[in-house]
Amino acid sequence: MGGTFRGFCTYYNLVGRKTASGEMFNQNGMNAAMTAEKTPLGATVRVKSETSGKTIRVRVNDRGPFQRGADKKAIRPLQPDKEIVIDLTPAAFREPTGGLGMGKVWVTVEVP
Repeated sequence: MGGTFRGFCTYYNLVGRKTASGEMFNQNGMNAAMTAEKTPLGATVRVKSETSGKTIRVRVNDRGPFQRGADKKAIRPLQPDKEIVIDLTPAAFREPTGGLGMGKVWVTVEVP
């Protein structure tokens, strides 16, 4: 595993639900969701916003990102969204962007 991935980053919120790692989702945690093909659960990855130049490190504890319909809910069956390489918790998304208003930003993700 490992490598560099470029694409969009979004945020997601699953308050009250468990992540793929079995932990409860924590919207204030510095965590992320990535597909198994890109990184294992528990890995720490570096996310750099190409817009702001800011970098953060997050721990992957969930799987995703997944396509969303017009209502912003995941489409079933869940299919990976090819443009989005990582989903962050709201707290992690705010670090490089300054807020949730952008919704989607272009990033580079480095996986060890």
